[in-house]
Amino acid sequence: MYLFRIAFRNLFRRTRRTILIGSMLAAAVVVFLALDSFMLGMMEVSFRNVIDFKTPHVELGRREFFDKKDDPAEDLPIEEAFVITEELKEDIKKIDGISAMTKVTDFTANFVGPREDYPVTVRAIDPDSFDGVFRNREYLVEGEFIESGGSGMIVGARLAELFELQVGDHATLLFRDMRDSFSTIEGEIKGIAATPHPDMNQHFVLIDSDNAYPFLGFDENKASQVMIRLKEREQAPEAVSRLNRLVEDKYRARSYRDASQMLVSLETWGYIETYFILGMILLVGAIGIINVVVLSALERTHEIGMMKAMGLKQSEIVRVFFYEAGGIGAIGAAIGCGAAALLIWAFSARGIELAAIYGGVELAMGIPVIGNVYGVWNPAAFIIIFVFVVILSMLSSLPPSRWAAKKDPVKAIYHR
Repeated sequence: MYLFRIAFRNLFRRTRRTILIGSMLAAAVVVFLALDSFMLGMMEVSFRNVIDFKTPHVELGRREFFDKKDDPAEDLPIEEAFVITEELKEDIKKIDGISAMTKVTDFTANFVGPREDYPVTVRAIDPDSFDGVFRNREYLVEGEFIESGGSGMIVGARLAELFELQVGDHATLLFRDMRDSFSTIEGEIKGIAATPHPDMNQHFVLIDSDNAYPFLGFDENKASQVMIRLKEREQAPEAVSRLNRLVEDKYRARSYRDASQMLVSLETWGYIETYFILGMILLVGAIGIINVVVLSALERTHEIGMMKAMGLKQSEIVRVFFYEAGGIGAIGAAIGCGAAALLIWAFSARGIELAAIYGGVELAMGIPVIGNVYGVWNPAAFIIIFVFVVILSMLSSLPPSRWAAKKDPVKAIYHR
């Protein structure tokens, strides 16, 4: 306790210096926690949009289909569509936590306009089971959703804007069928949807599978993918593993993360950037701690000599500076955590317009988000950064404090 009292007293002997170094450490804490909250919020919204509109928790298809689907230079291969047998349905139902499933057939087409064609992905759906897996119907802003056995198309709001389309207008889709011959589907625009997923708004067209299959040239029981929704997102890895064991080499199951490699890469690089910025700021703070200890040792040379003359060991003098540096770290970390908590509270309540950060290029960045991103509370990050800053501060004090403690007591007392 005696050493703690000395360290505590010394902590406030140079209040301005303590506040300055503590502020550097607090800045690092605020930046780290704010970026962590932003990254968690953006990834939460992004993956939720992927699951709700593009790829649910698990999708099942042929390996060759996914290989070409992941290659932006390749068209979606409708020849890889497969028959959905009762046996396969029973295998899927064995997955723990399954909530719903639906069949879809994705194929590449050109949306034919009056002046130019526009490449889109056409998703032929089963309207009866589609709503159990996807949320497109909830974001219909005009018209009505397609029904089973009905004709017509659902287009995204951005695509409708590009072609100046309204409900009731007619559109044409040009594509290659199973025989590799050009074919067209013509239909009325039944509805326009404005989802939070920009890719779905601009590059996807929904049609009823019963209407599409005759033009594609295969049986109505076929599909390119079976889309599966689970009760909890965390169940996806285990569901994929079990389903792959059940279907063996016939098909391949993959999760929403496997289907969103660009987004996963952005998530990884985002965290690397966050920790890099944290490291740079903490490096400055560590240098500041070293300077504080060196200056403190020079100012208290006589005092160090007196402590050694009174019988304090070298290790005990080191511990005084060690505790003092830990106090500076604790002050900086506490101020930073408090300021970050206020910032994240405002961020989680009001959000940040993503377009304001990235200049309206969400789609080009590969981020499936439109609108606001809200902060996410991560209590573990507060605990980790507080402990990390305190430990870093204490470790940074060791080299200069050991140098100070090695001084000869006689020379220290007489400043020799």
